[in-house]
Amino acid sequence: MYVEELIIDGFKSYAARTHITGWDHEFNAITGLNGSGKSNILDAICFVLGIRNYKLLRANNIQDLIYKRGQAGITKASVTVVFRNDDRKSSPLGYEDYKQISLTRQIMVGGKNKYMINGHTAQEQAVANMLQSVQLSINNPHFLIMQGKITQVLNMQPPEILAMIEEAAGTRMFEERKDKAQKTMAKKDKKIEEISSILAEEITPKLDKLRHEKQAYLEYQKVEIELDRLRRLVVAYDFTKCEEALSNGNSSLSNGKVRLEEMSKQLETIKGEIANIAKSKTQMEEKRRAEMSKSGEFKLLQAQIDELSKELVRIKTQSDLKTASIKEEQAAKDKLAAAKKKLESELSKRTKDYEKQMTKYTQEKHLYDEKVKDVAQLEELLQSLTTGVASDEGREGGFMQQLQEAKNDASTAATTIEQTKLRIGLLQDEAREINSNLKKALNDNTKLLQEKEALEAQVASLAARMKTHAYNPEAKQGLEQQRAEIMDQLEAMDDRRRGLEAQMSNFDFQYQDPARNFDRSKVKGLVAQLFNIEDKNKFASVALEITAGSRIYNVIVDDDETGAQLLKNGRLRRRVTIIPLNKIAVQQLNPDVIKFAKSMAPGKVDTALSLVGYPEELEKAMAYVFGSTFVCKDPQTAEQMAFHKNIRKKAVTLEGDVYDPAGTMQGGAKPSSAGILTRLQTLKDTRQQCALLRKELASIESQLAAIDEIKDEYMQISREHDLAKHKLSLVEQQLSYSSHAQMTARLQEITAELATQEAIIPEAEIKRTAALKRAETIEQEIGEFSQDKGGKIKQLKTRLAKLKEALPAAEGKMKECQRITQEVTLEKEEIESEINELASQTENSDSAIRALEAEHDEFADMLVQSKKELDEKQASFSRLNKKLLVYDNEIAELDQLHRNK
Repeated sequence: MYVEELIIDGFKSYAARTHITGWDHEFNAITGLNGSGKSNILDAICFVLGIRNYKLLRANNIQDLIYKRGQAGITKASVTVVFRNDDRKSSPLGYEDYKQISLTRQIMVGGKNKYMINGHTAQEQAVANMLQSVQLSINNPHFLIMQGKITQVLNMQPPEILAMIEEAAGTRMFEERKDKAQKTMAKKDKKIEEISSILAEEITPKLDKLRHEKQAYLEYQKVEIELDRLRRLVVAYDFTKCEEALSNGNSSLSNGKVRLEEMSKQLETIKGEIANIAKSKTQMEEKRRAEMSKSGEFKLLQAQIDELSKELVRIKTQSDLKTASIKEEQAAKDKLAAAKKKLESELSKRTKDYEKQMTKYTQEKHLYDEKVKDVAQLEELLQSLTTGVASDEGREGGFMQQLQEAKNDASTAATTIEQTKLRIGLLQDEAREINSNLKKALNDNTKLLQEKEALEAQVASLAARMKTHAYNPEAKQGLEQQRAEIMDQLEAMDDRRRGLEAQMSNFDFQYQDPARNFDRSKVKGLVAQLFNIEDKNKFASVALEITAGSRIYNVIVDDDETGAQLLKNGRLRRRVTIIPLNKIAVQQLNPDVIKFAKSMAPGKVDTALSLVGYPEELEKAMAYVFGSTFVCKDPQTAEQMAFHKNIRKKAVTLEGDVYDPAGTMQGGAKPSSAGILTRLQTLKDTRQQCALLRKELASIESQLAAIDEIKDEYMQISREHDLAKHKLSLVEQQLSYSSHAQMTARLQEITAELATQEAIIPEAEIKRTAALKRAETIEQEIGEFSQDKGGKIKQLKTRLAKLKEALPAAEGKMKECQRITQEVTLEKEEIESEINELASQTENSDSAIRALEAEHDEFADMLVQSKKELDEKQASFSRLNKKLLVYDNEIAELDQLHRNK
């Protein structure tokens, strides 16, 4: 495909329609004078192809491309290029059948664009796609080579060259379409996810809800129809029964009138007896009141006992509060002691670090001072040797000055040694005198020491008795905590039990004794309450419930006579079916049938009776309820049990579906009462747990009562122990305030000072030896200087330079040691401050504990006195109460007789 014609109309300098033909399919050149419009032809080609880079078209905007922008009546510009399309292989996609392809672009004043392909209006994107299919990329026109483009291509980076090659090869168009398609697919996928989410979260649940409502409505209609049918049956049944009752009522009425007359006579007799009993009771109560009114002692004792009980509770509460406060204070004191011990350990560590660092700092400072001194002396020596003048007025300078200073240092060290020895002798004499006085003071304190030993032995004895005593406060506290936990568990379990009992109120079988002295053990109870399901068989609860049906509400009694009494005189609140054990007819499964059934479906079938537990005496009743049914694990097995010719017994699946050998099958939704057996079993387990918790609580209460019986003796020993400890502390305090303690403290000071003085002598000896050695060295250097002055000065300067070089490093080490020493000192002082604060808090805690212990002892004495007084009052009250007990017994007998009548 190549350019065959170019038509320009109103574009830039071409105001009139210009038709350019005769293009060569391989090479064309445009020649002419300057300003003749050569470049505008190339601009027209770029314009019609849709290039948007107006700088390539040498225009600021698209309207600059119209000839003189609307002057001379021109309001639009158009360019048409006609391509020859003989080669089908290289033709644009979709245009293989066209011999020529004309592409037109129009622009109007105002910037409106219009594209046409073969005379038909087309979108700009369609034009770009057509041109890209023949390797003409409009967005990045590498096919258009402008001035400087060759240099730009040569300087391109590999990615740019690759992009240019892709466009020239035509693959870039497909890449762009691929990217666009992928973005479109991503948008569609997101839309699909939104639609799926709406379906899953809104539409599907609503449809399910509507289906369920439809199913419920259909079930409701079915139940309504069945209910209407049953109502009609009930009305018919009631009508028949009423007719029977009406026929039987006339005969019963005549019999009832006769019996009514007899009962009226008996009633009159009983009323007379009741009046006599009431009269006797009134007389007895008057005698009792008369006995009580003889004196106000009874009421007075009652009031005193009540008052003493309240006082005892108050004192006991106060005593317990003080005990708790003592324990809290002691715990706080123990915490303070532990913290103080930890801080003391840290202080010991920090003290060692401080001493170690201080020693290091002293050594480094001494080395630095020595170096500074050596430098100063050496500089002064050099100055005096070279100039003959000392740096300080009044000093001779030179070797003589240094020699004199060394001798002075040696003399000072010798003087220090002599003074220290003298001080050591004085301290030793004072120590001998103090030791002599200590022996004398020890004889004076013998009585206090003996008293201290006796008190220590008493404290140890009382502590041993407390340790071996049967009363254990920690054990009591543990039992009280355990009691509180069990009471919480019991309360929660009782709430659960009451809730279950409220839910299972249908199984609350109540009746009144049908006869006097009736033996209630003859009535066993409801079937549902008389068997249990073990944990391994709970999987069959639904099947067993369906098997029993309404029979779980039947009442089991020992014989038919008991059942008749219950129905006649038991005043039952609802209709019941009674199972008398002596009359019930049982239909149990044949053992051979059971064996054959299990061989047909091994592990999949059991008899309903074998899955429940019950007392042996109720075997006939349980066989009546469960004895003729198989429980199967799946519908296929149940179908075999029901319809096999050698079995033909009723079968129930684990899901509750019933297969009857008569040919009927029941199933579907579970009945509204499903799960009753499970809830009943839960109720039984809850009652058992409540009983176990009450038993455990009673055991703990008995243990606490036993501990309380021996508590008083333990508390007396504890008070004696505390009193002995207090006396011991007073004796120790007296001993600490004696002169013995002062002399001991002074002796310790002397020992410490002796150690310090003895350490001074070796240091002074070292200084003296060093000073003598330095003096000897200086004398030697004086001799060398007199022989070779210039060499000696040069040697001294070299030595001075080395010393100055080493001086900054020594100063840095000294300052670093000083910084570390200051940090360690601050840490040490902070720890000491904390220890002092803890010591103050510990002292305050000790004071508080002593005050609380004193108050506790006072309350303990008050408690013993109040308890003794209460026991006396209760004994007097008991003696008086025994006199009234005879009247109370007679009144109670009359009340019982009155109730019976």
